[in-house]
Amino acid sequence: MEQIPYTFKRIEKKLLGDLQYIYQDAFSKSITTEFLAQKLDTSIFGLCYVGFIAYSSENEPAAFYGVFPCMVNYNGVKYLVAQSGDTMTHSKHTGKGLFTALAKMTYDYCRETGVHLVFGFPNQNSYPGFTKKLDWIHFDDMHAYLIRVKCMPWQRVKRLLKLPEIIHQKWGNFIFSFYKKSIAFQSSCSDDGVVIEHSKDFFDYKTYAKNYLIQIEGVNVWLKFNEQFLLVGDIEKCTDKKFINVIKRLKLLSFLIGLPHIRVNCSTGVWIEQKFIDRGAQKMAVSYPAGGVNFSGVIPLEKMKFTTADNDTF
Repeated sequence: MEQIPYTFKRIEKKLLGDLQYIYQDAFSKSITTEFLAQKLDTSIFGLCYVGFIAYSSENEPAAFYGVFPCMVNYNGVKYLVAQSGDTMTHSKHTGKGLFTALAKMTYDYCRETGVHLVFGFPNQNSYPGFTKKLDWIHFDDMHAYLIRVKCMPWQRVKRLLKLPEIIHQKWGNFIFSFYKKSIAFQSSCSDDGVVIEHSKDFFDYKTYAKNYLIQIEGVNVWLKFNEQFLLVGDIEKCTDKKFINVIKRLKLLSFLIGLPHIRVNCSTGVWIEQKFIDRGAQKMAVSYPAGGVNFSGVIPLEKMKFTTADNDTF
């Protein structure tokens, strides 16, 4: 069969409508160009709009691969790295090798612009492509832990009363408004390996998605919620006594918003993992591979450690 020819363009602001077109088909989910612009604008780290779009011979947007630059602090020096993020192919153009072609173009661009490595958390569909075609190494796993909370679940209330999701978001915003706002704090994994720099710039950039930086018992906490989970992005390292009190307050917060689970995702062997285990957290069956490709060899990729907040979906 004759291969359909494709052309490729680096993503830029004027092409966000094309990216939106692919996204809505690939994920069956609506998204605004404003959200995409905020997510791709990583200029705060010195490099932005990193990725490529493929177009069919009829100029139809067909696929996209992109990464999101950020910084790591290794041995007291800051280095530019990037997280592999939105990988998507329009249903009319699957099986054409576009994922691999776009990723290789993006990695070439990363090398040219001083990105030292790309890391990410591929799902089961994209994992084979990353490891077999893009030379990714699988160096760790992200495990998920749950602490159960007794409450009237929002999902049940929504079904019974036929309420729109926006009600839940507004109620959650109202509850969070009573908490003291916090300041940027370093990753709780800082003593466990190489980590993403959780600077004020990083926190400011992450506002493309709704999350909450608050203080509980004098401890900085980074949170987000959906219909089912209170998602812990990270908790500032603290004493055992303070951590116990933070979890108690998080349970109250979950109760008030109607969330039956407090959830954290984290690398293996890190501080926050052990703290959740100590508090009786249940390890979920689901886990996510942590992998990547190292361009310069300056930073030991295999020593990187992450929390929920480091994922581009947080």
